[in-house]
Amino acid sequence: MVATVERRDVPEVVGVEHFIRDLAVLEPVYVEGGGDMTRMMRVDGSSWIDPRPVPVVLKGIARYYGVDLTAVRERYGDILGKRLHVPLPFSTHLVLVPLKMRTPRVAKDGTTGYVAAHVITGIAEGHSPTACRLDLSEGRTLTCLQSADFAHQQLRHARIVQTFYVERMR
Repeated sequence: MVATVERRDVPEVVGVEHFIRDLAVLEPVYVEGGGDMTRMMRVDGSSWIDPRPVPVVLKGIARYYGVDLTAVRERYGDILGKRLHVPLPFSTHLVLVPLKMRTPRVAKDGTTGYVAAHVITGIAEGHSPTACRLDLSEGRTLTCLQSADFAHQQLRHARIVQTFYVERMR
């Protein structure tokens, strides 16, 4: 299922400093008349559409924290024994969990969104074996296009990454 939102919901680019303290979700969405964009969600459930695709927003977050995404993926990928879908720690309280959130319309479009590990309160089976429901704080839910087992594994990996990150910062 591909979610499309209307173009009228698209604001100007919002600086990272305006949302980073309470970031919950970066979700790739298609906007009618606008293309590949990002739905940003705060912990309180408020959301808006950023006109940039998820990888561009993610690079902005990395720049804000002074983080080299390639180095972080390599370091924590080595710890986890994986190269793809590595959780990204930006601070002791912000670890983003990568999960597939949409089916692409065009082969080059990204499918991966990011959920802050601390807002995930539960994971349930979805409508198919390759889908699950993420229960988020404040009673919200989010559909993920990967199995519940994979989402559980990603959350475990995020906790491992967070532990190593905290130890490294001491």
